[in-house]
Amino acid sequence: MSRHNHLATTPITIRTHRCGALTATALTQGIHTRVDLTPLNPTGEAHALITGRQTYTLTRTGLVHRDIEHIAGGSLRGPVLADHVCGRPIPAAHRAVTAQPAPQPAVVGCPF
Repeated sequence: MSRHNHLATTPITIRTHRCGALTATALTQGIHTRVDLTPLNPTGEAHALITGRQTYTLTRTGLVHRDIEHIAGGSLRGPVLADHVCGRPIPAAHRAVTAQPAPQPAVVGCPF
């Protein structure tokens, strides 16, 4: 009997897809997954699901499929990404606002 992990999750690999879009690919609970790298806001996730796209949370170990429990529970932390569909980029109104790093004050002279 072979010892394959059929529900394996692997780290993402960033690649350019044949359509020219930058995507992330990985095994997600045993399924080959390709997602757009644009994080979704809640409206964007709802729109993605209504239009038949699956959504995933990017974690330190890979992608986690967002089923009803993950969406309602809010226990997963990380950007929400939709599976990639060639020619259907994420609209600007559906993109999550990402935090910009705070500007660091310039130290003039001795800091103490």
